[in-house]
Amino acid sequence: MLRLAWPLFQQTLLRCLPLGVVAAAASAMPNAEAAARRIAGAPQHDREWWMLLVAVTALVLICYGAVLRIQLYQARGEPQDVMAALRSAFASLPATLVFLLMAFAPLLPPAMWIAMRGSGLIGTLLLLAAVAGVMLMFFGWPALVAQGLSPWAAARRSILLVRSRYLQVMAVVGLLLASVLVFALLASIFIGSVIMLAGPAAQSSPNWLAASRWLMAGVLALPIVYAGAVSIAAWRCVAEPR
Repeated sequence: MLRLAWPLFQQTLLRCLPLGVVAAAASAMPNAEAAARRIAGAPQHDREWWMLLVAVTALVLICYGAVLRIQLYQARGEPQDVMAALRSAFASLPATLVFLLMAFAPLLPPAMWIAMRGSGLIGTLLLLAAVAGVMLMFFGWPALVAQGLSPWAAARRSILLVRSRYLQVMAVVGLLLASVLVFALLASIFIGSVIMLAGPAAQSSPNWLAASRWLMAGVLALPIVYAGAVSIAAWRCVAEPR
């Protein structure tokens, strides 16, 4: 699946990369705003902050949904332009949000347990069981995009597809996470080298800070686009066999 995802990643990179950059840059805004409020001595999580979080979440999901649509149509040999993908992702935003809440709901109990009592053996076992449950939703978002299913139908479809090939899905996710971690490590080394070359004077200037944020967003966007290609390639292998 990873081998099949690479040509799709190459074919859609130029169209999907700007969406990934916007999503990566936007996802950092709530934390940056909270840090700025903490430095200023203002409340970190007031009504405005929560409104920002909601807006950023919607923007990120629309961008990710558009990336999946572009890659799906490219894999089918029916290239889709960016604006059409964005309109479709915006229209399906409520269904996407409901599905993701369902998909990651199993993580809530272990998170609450660990927050109250620490990790320990029980917390670790609960977390592993929750992650195993989340893995069953691996094909859910592609099912929403490819077949226009409801969140509940997409969840059922994903469970049926994953259940018979659970070990293969775990292997794909593990390899994908490992590749993303390696890429993140190499990217951090690269950005650290750029910062050192820029020198202290450039690092303190507003223009440099803005440029460094967009550079980081651009670096983080690459694994986002690749992860989308992997999920679409995997979906095509199991749900749309040729």
